[in-house]
Amino acid sequence: MFKAEKRVVEFIEKHVTVLFCLAVLVTGCLLRIVGFHYLSDDMRLYLLKWYGRIAEEGISQQIGNYNIPYQIIIWILTKFPLNPIHAYKVVSCAFDLGLAILCGGLTYWFARGRKEIKAVLAFACVFCSPIVLLNSAVWGQCDSIYTFFGILAFVLLYKEKYALSMLAFGAAFAFKLQAVFFLPFFLICYLCRKKFSIVQFLIVPATAVFLSLPGLLAGRNVMELIDIYKKQTNTYNRVYVNFPNIYTLITTEKGHGDYEMFRKAAILLTILMLGIGVYICVKKGAELWNFKIFFAVAMWTLYTCSFFLPNMHERYAYVLEVMAIFYTFLEPAGIVLAIGTNLLSIFTYGNYLFEYRAISLPISSLISLILYSGFTYWLFARQMKGGAGARGAANENGLKKSR
Repeated sequence: MFKAEKRVVEFIEKHVTVLFCLAVLVTGCLLRIVGFHYLSDDMRLYLLKWYGRIAEEGISQQIGNYNIPYQIIIWILTKFPLNPIHAYKVVSCAFDLGLAILCGGLTYWFARGRKEIKAVLAFACVFCSPIVLLNSAVWGQCDSIYTFFGILAFVLLYKEKYALSMLAFGAAFAFKLQAVFFLPFFLICYLCRKKFSIVQFLIVPATAVFLSLPGLLAGRNVMELIDIYKKQTNTYNRVYVNFPNIYTLITTEKGHGDYEMFRKAAILLTILMLGIGVYICVKKGAELWNFKIFFAVAMWTLYTCSFFLPNMHERYAYVLEVMAIFYTFLEPAGIVLAIGTNLLSIFTYGNYLFEYRAISLPISSLISLILYSGFTYWLFARQMKGGAGARGAANENGLKKSR
């Protein structure tokens, strides 16, 4: 080996982590650029039309079905000489990077042993995840925004930064109605930890109002924040929309002509399932100081909401899918959940974006049911073994030790 060649190899060995991260960053960006030209039906039928109207009319009235903060971001982007398709996608891709850095940082903070390599791999897996890439760079959706704030809210909740956690929760809710899926886990923490007041939940809507201030100052009404989401829930009168949940096994999208019956039953079933989870957590004294149990319970509530609620779309399990990726580096058993949920989502994305269905929805739903059942058993029967008084001293993986 020549001296110059040896110096290059030694440099690579010394800085391999930084170089690998840069390689992942470049590769991830190139993958996104490849998909930037793609025009999805949502982009063609809705987003581009909304962009043009926002450019002309500003933010003084509701345009489209996104909430005011996102509309404000789009209005700002219209002031720059950008291709509208690229404008939407650049915002989402920027949050892709933030989300990947956040997941990598969390892995480094929580992981035990080989922290650096686990954190780097978590960053790489999230940033180059097919679901994350397809969602932002190809589809042009903005799920990475509310997911970033949602995961940040969970972390701050774990660290007992309750006011800041509610702020992050409020930011997520301001961008996407599906952030309401975070609420059941916050309630579990409220009941099990008994360390923050229910009054602090008022920070959530207050944050949403604050982030909407430019629109409100332009003449919008505060009640529009609620009306926008209310209209979204009534947009699709379907039990499911290309999403593999339990209802694909028993009915059609329209609910065999009795959509209202299935919708109400689905909501009640979701409440029942979440109620069972809350009962077990309270009765067994869920060890939420243990980060593995903390994030597992959070993912279970997200899975329960998406699997049992009506009107679920392809993208509504996005937070669960991203969390499952980085959770794998904290708990190896999580790899089954990560692979399963992401693979099922790829099937539905492929059907919507490219009109190709690898397997039918009922089969996907059956796989998801098995996955959900297995994850539920693993969490509540295997991980939560103690009773209400079995908290004891936190082990080395717990919150007290990690401070």
